[in-house]
Amino acid sequence: MRRRRLELSSRVLVTTAALITSAILFGIFFFLISDGVRVFGKISFEEFFFSARWYPTYEDAEYGILALLSGTLAVTGLTLAISIPLGFVSAIFLAEFSHRKAHDFLKLIFELMAGIPSVVLGSFGLKYVSRWLMELFPMKVWTGLNIFNASLMLSILAMPYFVTLIEDALKAVPVDQKEASLALGANTTSTVFRIIVPQARSGILNAIILGANRIIGETMVVLMVAGGASMIPQSIFDPVRPLTAAIAGEMGEVELGSTHYYALFMIGIVLLGISLIFTVIAMRLKRGMRRC
Repeated sequence: MRRRRLELSSRVLVTTAALITSAILFGIFFFLISDGVRVFGKISFEEFFFSARWYPTYEDAEYGILALLSGTLAVTGLTLAISIPLGFVSAIFLAEFSHRKAHDFLKLIFELMAGIPSVVLGSFGLKYVSRWLMELFPMKVWTGLNIFNASLMLSILAMPYFVTLIEDALKAVPVDQKEASLALGANTTSTVFRIIVPQARSGILNAIILGANRIIGETMVVLMVAGGASMIPQSIFDPVRPLTAAIAGEMGEVELGSTHYYALFMIGIVLLGISLIFTVIAMRLKRGMRRC
């Protein structure tokens, strides 16, 4: 009887917590969407999404987010191109090839990296990396605050997520599969890439999606070192103003209830939409992997 009461209390507690969390989440979505969609009562859908002119403080204000969106995608894409291969290789080394002391030392390094405040990384990129880029690429870099600088700093921020999550996915593969492969004569490298990695691909995909969402939502680094220019980039050395930087840099000074105010809320909806697209793609890929 006592056990049943304990189980019933646990179910009620968990259900209540889940309902409260869901209510808070849907409440955030409701208020965000209810404010964001009001911008289309003052400007057109085409102007907002397909114009590259974001000049909200001009007398003839313009609210096109195409340049902001392209900046976000450029920074995110380059960051993923840098951090995913490095994180993947590092995770494989930690999970399968490193000795205990090397593993513990490298894990400590990645844990320290995860604890670095984003504003500190932004300050480092602002003072040092920008100067190094201008010295290394004097013919290409006309400002050290650009996509490449932001992507380098975001890669440092994202690496611990990729390494930790991918390593966990690799270690979740049953040990007997690894031992069976080794017993049949395969070496460690073949076992890792032909047995362990394919078995862990679902977890690896989850790590990539979570890391990508973390990168998209980062604010301080891109606000400080991405350059702040509302322009469609032509190279990785161009300055950009990502969506999160626009919200963080302008929300504190915007007039309540203005077109600019509603446009910033709509940008928040666009960021949520991008994260949702990544999540849906991951779910579809996972279902396809399970069928295979």
